[in-house]
Amino acid sequence: MKKQLIPIFMLLSVWLNAQSIQKGLQLMDMEQYSSAQQVFEQLLQGKNSAEHHYYMGYFYAKKEDIQNAKANFEKGLALDKKNFLNQVGLGEVKLMEGDKNAAKTIFEEAISKTKSKNHEVLYRIGEAYLAHKTNDPYEAVRVLEMAIKLKDATFETFTMLGDAYVATQKAENGAKASQNYSFAINRTENKNGKPLAKLAELRLLVPKPDYTDVLQEYKKAMNADPNYTPIYRKIAELYEKADKLDSSIVYYERYMQRSERSDEVKYKYARYLYLTNKNAKALEEFKALDGKVKYPEFYRWYAYTLQKAGMNAEAKTMLDKFMANNPQLTFSEDYECYANIAFATKNQEEAFSNLRKAAEKSKDVEKNVLFLERIADTLSNQEKYKEVADTYDEILKIYKGTKQRASYQLYAGYYRIFSKEYDKAAEGLSKAIELAPDQANPYLYYANNKVAQNNKDITEKAEALPYYTKYIEITDKYISKAKDKEKEANKYKDNRARAFLYMAKYQYAKKDLAKCKEFAQKVLDTKTTKTYVKEAEELLKQKSIK
Repeated sequence: MKKQLIPIFMLLSVWLNAQSIQKGLQLMDMEQYSSAQQVFEQLLQGKNSAEHHYYMGYFYAKKEDIQNAKANFEKGLALDKKNFLNQVGLGEVKLMEGDKNAAKTIFEEAISKTKSKNHEVLYRIGEAYLAHKTNDPYEAVRVLEMAIKLKDATFETFTMLGDAYVATQKAENGAKASQNYSFAINRTENKNGKPLAKLAELRLLVPKPDYTDVLQEYKKAMNADPNYTPIYRKIAELYEKADKLDSSIVYYERYMQRSERSDEVKYKYARYLYLTNKNAKALEEFKALDGKVKYPEFYRWYAYTLQKAGMNAEAKTMLDKFMANNPQLTFSEDYECYANIAFATKNQEEAFSNLRKAAEKSKDVEKNVLFLERIADTLSNQEKYKEVADTYDEILKIYKGTKQRASYQLYAGYYRIFSKEYDKAAEGLSKAIELAPDQANPYLYYANNKVAQNNKDITEKAEALPYYTKYIEITDKYISKAKDKEKEANKYKDNRARAFLYMAKYQYAKKDLAKCKEFAQKVLDTKTTKTYVKEAEELLKQKSIK
């Protein structure tokens, strides 16, 4: 009996060891890294083996800790030169160090010594080729294609091969990626969230992806495997891409409940809190994390949160720290934050300078324009109309679209009226009419400009007349097409009254009293409360024109 107990015990020990290793790997997959680290450390404390050193080194490699990864792989290889996983690990270290040629030499030696028959060796080499900045997806494809032909290939092998095809960034490999993810899904009988999520993510790689479709597929993955922790983070990030931040934070909180609350996870949560306008709570989180998080963007988001809380001096300190250390990561919003700080500290010149830097930095033309519009709005509130018009001219130089161009051209001309640059106003408003001939306001402002330029316009050239007439014609169409005609007419009543009064006075100057009174009555019919009413009533009282 005792002779039988020894092999049974040994088999049990091997089985428990394999289960522990699998548990550690699963925890890493679930993004519970501290717990995974404890599993691998306990295994190593229990037995100083080559295998345990490999998985400890593997953990460190995935955390980009070159020194600890290398130390464990070397110790593992020293304990057992035939444990080729540690050789693979040293090849991965070379990849992390940026030496792809040396890595490939080490990998090929491991493949040769195992005669291309060791699934774990092939799988980990393929994974290593995808895991770091110095990746090589084509080598990963080559090695993983060998791995899937072996009988011990798992669903994870097919999933990783799908990842490798995606990493080539070649459209023609999309079908191969999809095929391998589908193989993985079939092997798990549609019950593992990882390949399901990967297949859904292929939809994100097409131009203008349909986030609704991806969301539906993600939720299928979540329902099939609710224990697959990363799916909650992925859904949160998808909602963020779709600019649905309230839904985003809900799923990130679900992710936090299932993952470990590491400093990195807390940092991302603090960022979500800021983005969803929970600034006080975000500030608490950022303060608690200060000095603990290695993300370079930490101080950016901390600065934004501080500025929003009115702590402008502290915000500038944090943003200065970020900008000094990460110039390559600068966003337009960083300069906008500097502008907000400058506005708050009454330094308008610096604020404008930073808004212009923000406009230069942004690759989004629509966003560029918003930064400059903020300058224009500030100047308009200060009644600095020439500078406002100059700013809109500045916008027109960079704005390449057509959606809002007519509006910007209109404003560029409109504000010239108030700065008494009448010829420039006429030039700008003429361009606005060309861009939007069916819009009413360009005609109105052009007419107003002519009257402002020449207060005798009615009795001399009457240059405003055809433009006021066109304004009335277009607004008539607006009103006739509206469901609520009275409400629509009310929008234009003051400007229509102005136009009708001009027409009445023009007819008076032409000595046509009947026409004069016709237009004077139209002034009253608009129901305006402006002074135009009194002038119209005076015209209606006239018995004759001398």
